[in-house]
Amino acid sequence: MKQNNECSFEKKLNAYIAGELSEMEHNKVREHISRCHLCQNEIRTLQQVDNFLFQYTEDEVPAGLNEKILNSVSKSHSNPFMRKVVSFSIAASVLISFMAGIVLSNGLYAENTDSDITIGEDSLYSYFEGDYDV
Repeated sequence: MKQNNECSFEKKLNAYIAGELSEMEHNKVREHISRCHLCQNEIRTLQQVDNFLFQYTEDEVPAGLNEKILNSVSKSHSNPFMRKVVSFSIAASVLISFMAGIVLSNGLYAENTDSDITIGEDSLYSYFEGDYDV
């Protein structure tokens, strides 16, 4: 098992869950998962996604809805003034958001130079970064 955020078995986990591996590969991956925390977490995540997708049902789109949407989009794009207003609005929103982010980050972090956040030797972060001996 590697001591970083990658594992060579990660590529086989989808096939493991789907039952697409040979019996020998399946047993090898199962044994590896019992020892690898990265793969255990990945398996949990993949199983949650599979369970969610299994419960998902696709609803029928009402007849004519696609046509109504396409017609309204084509009407709004045919008006050059509206295109300019929309483009200007988007550009202004991006610029204002960017400037607000700069102002807020400077205001929040400029005065607070001390931090109470510490990462101890036995933290999970240290374990995954390889600074922790098991």
